[in-house]
Amino acid sequence: GVVKFLASGLTVRSTIERSTSCQSWLDVNGELVQILVLQNYLFFGNSYSILSYITSMFDEVEDEQSLDYDLPPLPKFVVLDVTLVTGIDTSSVDVFVDMRDLCARQGCKLFVAGSSQRLRDALALGGFKPETGHRSKRRVRFFSDLDTALGKAEDTLLEDREDGREEEDYDDSELVGETGFQKALRLIDQQHGKDYAMGLAGFEEYTTKIELDPRECIYQSDGGQVEESDRGFFFIETGIVRIERDTTATMSRSSGHPLDVRAHLNDNHQSLNGMNARLGTIAQRAAQWREGTTPTPPTTENRIRLARIGPGWIVGATEGVGSHSPGTQVAVTKCRLHLLPFSTVQETEQTDPALVLRLYKLLAHLTARRQEITVGQLLTLHSIMTSVPKTKPTSRKMSGSVHHSH
Repeated sequence: GVVKFLASGLTVRSTIERSTSCQSWLDVNGELVQILVLQNYLFFGNSYSILSYITSMFDEVEDEQSLDYDLPPLPKFVVLDVTLVTGIDTSSVDVFVDMRDLCARQGCKLFVAGSSQRLRDALALGGFKPETGHRSKRRVRFFSDLDTALGKAEDTLLEDREDGREEEDYDDSELVGETGFQKALRLIDQQHGKDYAMGLAGFEEYTTKIELDPRECIYQSDGGQVEESDRGFFFIETGIVRIERDTTATMSRSSGHPLDVRAHLNDNHQSLNGMNARLGTIAQRAAQWREGTTPTPPTTENRIRLARIGPGWIVGATEGVGSHSPGTQVAVTKCRLHLLPFSTVQETEQTDPALVLRLYKLLAHLTARRQEITVGQLLTLHSIMTSVPKTKPTSRKMSGSVHHSH
């Protein structure tokens, strides 16, 4: 089948860190986001089955009152992940236009994730394009990957929820006489239900306030303002920080790496014709890699988001307890951070070991939380890649029955 994996926001979440109340709200309302992971070549027949399934999401059930379970809500977002799609014919583009129009009539937004430039060009030729104007008003949007699309859908749902609260509903107002660092510590306690603030106040005299503009990196090596010698922990007082990583910086040589076979495929629709596994560019690059002479590949087009964190979290927690930086830290909004250098923490180990021990206790909690989220993401990817493709759409009534049985 063309549909590799089906899910909703109840079972698949983005990597964005959220407050406990926001997580609880999404636990109840996650079905407002419906996810379809597509695969293979799209032609009219299999594309029409996708349209039929999306249509079933908006089914009106005549005997709804007689059911002993609640039907799934009508979705506000449909996310199509086309990362595994290899191509599309012109008749399928017309079906995508029908999907767009259907969602628009139902007040639902259509997000397309992971599309290649070739696929986007084919869709655009048929009239299926991302809308322009204010982002919050766009009915069709394209995203680089599923995680980013899910994050945006979740953000919008939280902003628009009926109780009128903001996306993150912690109390970020300043208390009388409270400093910025003390506020950052208090928000950590509030976010995680812990009591670390009083025990870490002794670090305040060693901290430096750092303010970032949107899209500004933290470290000078990435074009930011903090020197490498001052690497450390950044306690977030205000703003959102995105942590990115180059996908080639791993033992699994992925897209964009010199050893990636796809980088050497011919232009004739990525054919293997004319290639030799033991001769030519591929063999030459492999030999260079073994000898340690392969140049570092460019990374600007191969970054993925590892996390998006705000008040209640610490940037650099993983690096502080590990051996290397997990990626590049970039401000999403205007940020105010409080820098505690690693070198200062090491010096304080000699003068006040109890203070440092309390810090490491907090870091252990934060890194454990991140590990739980990472494991969840890996399980999601495993489910997607190993799931049996769907052959028949599931009606809205049937979906409700399945959820009721669980």
